[in-house]
Amino acid sequence: MARITGVTTDRLVRRLHTPFVTALRRTEHVVSVAVRVTDADGVSGFGEAPQVWRVTGESCESIEACVAGPLTEALVGLDPDQQPTEDVSRRLAASVVGNGGARAAVEVATLDLLARRAGTSLARFLGAEATSVATDVTIAADGSAWSPATLAAAGFDRVKIKVGLDPADVDRVIAIHRADPRHPVRIDANQAWDLASATAAVEAMLGAGVPLEFVEQPLPAWDLAGHAELRRRFGVPILLDESVFTVHDLRRAVAAGATDMVNIKLAKCAGILAGLEIAREAAAAGLGVMVGSMMESELGVSAAAALAAVVAPDGVHDLDAAWWSIQPDDPGTPYRDGRFHLSPAPGLAEVAARSLPEPDEGPTAP
Repeated sequence: MARITGVTTDRLVRRLHTPFVTALRRTEHVVSVAVRVTDADGVSGFGEAPQVWRVTGESCESIEACVAGPLTEALVGLDPDQQPTEDVSRRLAASVVGNGGARAAVEVATLDLLARRAGTSLARFLGAEATSVATDVTIAADGSAWSPATLAAAGFDRVKIKVGLDPADVDRVIAIHRADPRHPVRIDANQAWDLASATAAVEAMLGAGVPLEFVEQPLPAWDLAGHAELRRRFGVPILLDESVFTVHDLRRAVAAGATDMVNIKLAKCAGILAGLEIAREAAAAGLGVMVGSMMESELGVSAAAALAAVVAPDGVHDLDAAWWSIQPDDPGTPYRDGRFHLSPAPGLAEVAARSLPEPDEGPTAP
């Protein structure tokens, strides 16, 4: 058994092959911080914390400061083999308020370290039997990257359409559905609508015959009553994202009758163990569970996919984020046949090697 001796970070910047646009932001890069936790035997585990000012409020600078300060103090000298993994998560939570992305990356890296010590993949270490999980692909709010041929070539057959920026959103959703009517449509407004505009949009889509699988976060995060009213008006499933960071948020949403499903993201809930708790409570309340991610590299998405393989191996998740920064002809892509394929290697070291810049390359600021 070996104690943790170091926690270090690397800045991770990757250019997207297509700009990613939502109602909250536009980006052309993955911008995040990779975290490495190392023990006295020289074994390392890896995690990733994304910069997401408009969701978690974290920047690369704040993540690096949080990791170098209170999170490192909480871990160095600890032997994670000698106590339950829940205790590690509690130590991290007690060391700093908020900073969910930073905490998640350090927790994931610690769990990954344990997986490498055990000689198994992170997903298998968590108890997953699935080796891949299905994912949708996002059609950005400006329509970029959309064409049936492009998505078919990448193997995707389920789409999630970003809405909320353009008055022509309804027409765009109708056109996309008619171009490929095989599957129900997912839409995500990222809090952009109020109750009146959400009602008008959903009514128009349903009136045009668009089968909505769910409507994700149509209203501001605080408006649980409005989400409950949308459920009452249409019977279309409402999926909450920005409204649910913690299990306490989930309980409030359930009590308000505001949701049918929840989108679990590690940077919101602060780690895999918290994600597992949210998934258990959601299932007990009869809710559906989808695992998503922020705009992250394959490293961060691999951790999210490991969670998805545990909590909903047969679901269609929202794990396309790394696809946007992997060239379509890359033979090493984990995206095949509409699924994210989990690395069978022990831990995430091989994934981290593909995600991080070469030592002499360094990050390039966007």
